[in-house]
Amino acid sequence: MIDVLIVEDEMPSARKLKSMLEQRASDFNIVTILDSVSSSIEFLSKNEVDLIFLDIHLADGNSFEIFESINITTPIIFTTAFDQYAIQAFDQNSIGYLLKPVSGDKLEAAIEKFREQHQKKDAGTIDYQLLGKAIVQQQEQPDYRERFMVHYRDKIKTIAVEDVAYIYAENRGVFICTKEGRIYDINQTLEHLIEELNPRLFFRANRKYIISITSIVEAHLYSKSKLKLELNPPASSEVIISSERASKFKKWLAM
Repeated sequence: MIDVLIVEDEMPSARKLKSMLEQRASDFNIVTILDSVSSSIEFLSKNEVDLIFLDIHLADGNSFEIFESINITTPIIFTTAFDQYAIQAFDQNSIGYLLKPVSGDKLEAAIEKFREQHQKKDAGTIDYQLLGKAIVQQQEQPDYRERFMVHYRDKIKTIAVEDVAYIYAENRGVFICTKEGRIYDINQTLEHLIEELNPRLFFRANRKYIISITSIVEAHLYSKSKLKLELNPPASSEVIISSERASKFKKWLAM
């Protein structure tokens, strides 16, 4: 059996990953699920496993802080909702990573890669401290979008990012709502836009909304640990944050 550790601070994501692994790798034994840097350090200083699935952002900090406290040579597959800068660092260092939400095909490919490396006695080890520094360096001065170009009647105008309250998808279109409540059509997807916007200022609330920190009036508790946002200007439909994303939203508010 291959002993596996899952480190993930969102329990729904952890349970989903555990279930996917049980379906795809019958020889994987999920030893435990941890949700923080401190608990991971304590566990790994006393126990050994064959493989770690590790989220980058944990309840009490960045997972790379683990490697500053203890030396780990165990193969790691990172699970992350991180952006393109981190992915570049993973690629350059031949690290396994899975973007959230984790797909079955990507997970199977990562497992196969692990099996191939696990069979090689001279597979070598990765310096995870250097990897963490590489990611930080690539994120220090990213180029985020500063303005949007939109069509208004028969004219073209620009909208500064700081004037955007939120961006939403509706009826197969994507629209910008400014702080003044004006709506403009934009020919880009939310998936593309969230990669271009400063993550300290904008958050992907759900499949339909990207919100600015300045647009939030209140966040109300909703059913089953969900959150309902009140925005200014008011949104045309309810903006609900799932229980799975709620913890990340709270961390984002405190950034």
